Amino acid sequence: MQDNAMIYNRFINNKTMKKIWKYKVLYLFIAPCFVLFAIFAYAPLFGLVMVFQEYNPVFGIFGSPWVGFENFVRIFNSPTFHRAMRNTLIISALRLVFIFPLPILFALLLNELRNVRFKKVMQTISYMPNFVSWVIVAGIWYSMLAADTGVVNHLLIRAGIINESIYFMQSTALFYPVILFTDIWKNLGFSSILYLASIAAIDPELYEAACVDGAGRLKQAIYITLPGMKNTIILLLILAFSNILNAGFDQLWTMGNLTVREVADIIDTAVLRTLTTGTIRDLSMGATMGFFKAVVGFILFILANLISRKFKQESLI
Repeated sequence: MQDNAMIYNRFINNKTMKKIWKYKVLYLFIAPCFVLFAIFAYAPLFGLVMVFQEYNPVFGIFGSPWVGFENFVRIFNSPTFHRAMRNTLIISALRLVFIFPLPILFALLLNELRNVRFKKVMQTISYMPNFVSWVIVAGIWYSMLAADTGVVNHLLIRAGIINESIYFMQSTALFYPVILFTDIWKNLGFSSILYLASIAAIDPELYEAACVDGAGRLKQAIYITLPGMKNTIILLLILAFSNILNAGFDQLWTMGNLTVREVADIIDTAVLRTLTTGTIRDLSMGATMGFFKAVVGFILFILANLISRKFKQESLI
């Protein structure tokens, strides 16, 4: 039996090598991707030992003393980590509730446009902000929402809605609405691409049959278009749920400031600030917070996938 198993394994290996050699050109094309993953995704994994060390860059990961789970105890007792976790969960929950459904609705509205040229113009206009970096977006909205020279305050005062300027970017009460609005402004159009693609894959004969049966455009959208988008919606919902600890580092780092840090500080910004402005001992603290976020994100991904598989018979893995 062992000899037969060895012969079978050798056959499989030889067959695999033959296929690799046959498609060697294609493998050469994807080789740079493997190299990039090896350098930037897998090689840094060796640095995870910092989580269990009192890391000192002078001695490196091989010479720094081991402290076990002491770093986890420190971050769980840290007010900074508690604040960052709270803000991360709040912002992610707000995105799921208020932003996640909007690309679906936007895709449905675009699909109802019958003028092809106007539809392409609207798509192009909605896609454009996505290609602008958050650094530039933050500069634009800081200028527009400025208390003294901002066009938004100027228009509100001229319209008689307010009597004095509002400090949008310095108000903890208004910071979350500003974050949600700017996120929608930048990403709404681009986020609808996958939904539009799923709509395009729906059989047109279903709409023709619905028209024959007297179904209007609203009923067609409810009973044909939305069910046709179900798989895409579930997939993106799984990814959004598993990324609940990713509250948008680029946006929060560029649009946050000292006056709103109490509500703007998330795990990613806390990790970066700990790594760059803390003491040598804080290097392990930053690594521990990042490690905790990665582990929780992975667990959430598995749970969301299991729930989807159980109730919707849809799975990502």
